[in-house]
Amino acid sequence: MARTTVQNNRGISNAVLSIPESATHGTAAKLAALNHGLAEDDQIIDLSIGALDTPTDSRIDRGVVEFVQTQSGTIHAFAPVKGFPFLLESVAARVARLHGIKYDPNSEILVTPGGVKGSISVTFHALLNPGDEVVIPVPNWPHYSDMVRLHEATPKTVLVTARDGLTAPALEGAISERTKIIVLGDCINPTGKVYSTEELSALAEIVARCNVRREARGESPIYVLFDSPYEAHILGARAKTFAAIEVPLTDGSHCSMRPWTVAVTGPGKTYGMHGDRIGYLCGPPDIVDASARAQVNLTSFASTYGQIATHIALQPEMDEVATSRAKAARINLEAMLRELDAVPSLRISPPQGGYFLFVDLSGYADAYQRQGYGTADQFLLAEAKVATICGSRFAEGEPLNHFVRINCGRTGSLLSKAGTRIRRALTRLGP
Repeated sequence: MARTTVQNNRGISNAVLSIPESATHGTAAKLAALNHGLAEDDQIIDLSIGALDTPTDSRIDRGVVEFVQTQSGTIHAFAPVKGFPFLLESVAARVARLHGIKYDPNSEILVTPGGVKGSISVTFHALLNPGDEVVIPVPNWPHYSDMVRLHEATPKTVLVTARDGLTAPALEGAISERTKIIVLGDCINPTGKVYSTEELSALAEIVARCNVRREARGESPIYVLFDSPYEAHILGARAKTFAAIEVPLTDGSHCSMRPWTVAVTGPGKTYGMHGDRIGYLCGPPDIVDASARAQVNLTSFASTYGQIATHIALQPEMDEVATSRAKAARINLEAMLRELDAVPSLRISPPQGGYFLFVDLSGYADAYQRQGYGTADQFLLAEAKVATICGSRFAEGEPLNHFVRINCGRTGSLLSKAGTRIRRALTRLGP
């Protein structure tokens, strides 16, 4: 408390002070310091940060180099706020190939700096007013709630299961007169939940009923932020994307979700382009324009280098790269799952998509708490020398201290080594 009081006396924003330290940023440096001077077999294995070890395809690198060599003037000049026209065309084509929905590159797409976070941020800037509520099913990516608070709005979290995700009854119970945005998406981090068309359609019915009433009263509709940075890591049947869903109404007409949906994604998790920090959003023209108005006053436009790299990555011939990366990550995940399934009292719901395992260690909680470890991630770090992320990070205020998220995007050999360490640590601990 003393630290917060001192900072408030310095005039630091209360919204900023309400945000906890990031669960991942800075982790690599901390682990490097802990591992300094240790033999390889004694070093901590990092399964926390959610990136793949598979390197970025070299064609992307070569394409950027060629562009710099032949069109350096474009690279070093101001770029359009919404993105280079050729990239907007590439985004529209990629979305059409993947989801079967067409967006106008001139009016319905915005390229953002800062990766998908940038797209979410400008969407929040465009839509949120102080006091608005944002419905967030949890466990989920922790920065949603932080970013909502930065906009002086209120996150309204709803605890859901990995199998069911957000259900229609749960959504109906969470909506209030102040609800402005509902956060949905593909391949949820950390559970790997993948919604079916039927599940999304049930949620769409709730949104449609609310918005028909709201618009009849001249009120703002509820919007859906459909976030899918892991969309390439769905290898089974792909559901209809939320914007393409139409809900039948009692008068025989249909209500489309498209006017109320902002879809955000980017190339980072798909092509291994995390450092390029490019995101893009697809949505109604007025929301895209409002987001662009926010962006020009915040960050101007996305990095020209990153835009060029993304344009190359989104070409049709690169689709197989996205699929092969996803298949390789899934193979590693399934190997790790088999390794951990052999451990008594360890509970894991196999993820429907993605490359994370969300592991329940509560069967061992009493034992490791007797040894002084309050959470599962603390125990694994100290006793197995494996770094994970505590489940409570993904659901603030919920009792998930005995869950951990494990990144299976690492190499197979490293995962095997980590799995062996975890098994041995739990065996020593006993049930």
